[in-house]
Amino acid sequence: MNINTKEYWDARFGSGDWEKKGGRSQTRDFALSQVSKFKMKDDFRGTIVDFGCGLGDSMPVYRKCYPHAKLVGIDISESGIEICKQKYADIADFISGDHNTPFFGDVIISSNVFEHLSNDMEVAKELMKKCREIYITVPYKEILAHQPEHVNSYDEFYFDEIGACKWSIFSSKGWSEYGKELYYDIYLKNIFRFLLGKRMRIRNKQIMFYANNLE
Repeated sequence: MNINTKEYWDARFGSGDWEKKGGRSQTRDFALSQVSKFKMKDDFRGTIVDFGCGLGDSMPVYRKCYPHAKLVGIDISESGIEICKQKYADIADFISGDHNTPFFGDVIISSNVFEHLSNDMEVAKELMKKCREIYITVPYKEILAHQPEHVNSYDEFYFDEIGACKWSIFSSKGWSEYGKELYYDIYLKNIFRFLLGKRMRIRNKQIMFYANNLE
C-alpha cells in the first residue's frame, strides 16, 4: 500500500517527526551534493522551482549558488509549506500543490521525491511541460523492502519513456555510506560475506536524470 498521501506528509511535517529524524539536514546534504551537477551558471537569473521542497532546507544552498535567481518551493503538504514560509520567506516563495498546480520554472529540481510517487511517470511528463530544464534525483537501484516509504526503484533507463534523458550516478551525504560505516559495513564485512558465500552489499548511491526541452 502506498502511504505517500497529503495527509501522511502533513502529519510527518506538522508533528515534527521529519525534523526529529534528521530530515532537515538530509535535505541540505542532498542539495549540496547536487549543485555541482547542475548546468546553470552562478549568474543565472531565471526561476528555479524545487518540486517537493519539504521544509525548504535546500533553499539556502540554492540561494548561495544562484544569488540572482528567483526561488520557488512547491510541496503537497500544506503544513510543510507553512513551515517553509516561516523560515525561508525572505529568500524564496512557496506554494502548496502538486504537479497539476499552475506554475512555471525555467528550471525544475526534484530531489528524492519521485521514489515516493505511485504516478511518477505522469508527474515527470507534466513537469517537463512546465520548464526548460529538469533535474530529477532519486536513489539508484534501491531495494524497496529497505524503505517502506519508497514505491519505485530506478536504473539508468527508467525515464526513457519521456524522451532523451542524461544521467549521472554519484555518492551523496545523507544517503551514501561514508567513513567508518563505509569501510566497516561495506568493505570489511563484504570480505566475510564473500568467504561465507553471502550476497555482497553495494554502497548506496543516487542517480540524477537531466532533460533539456531546448535540446
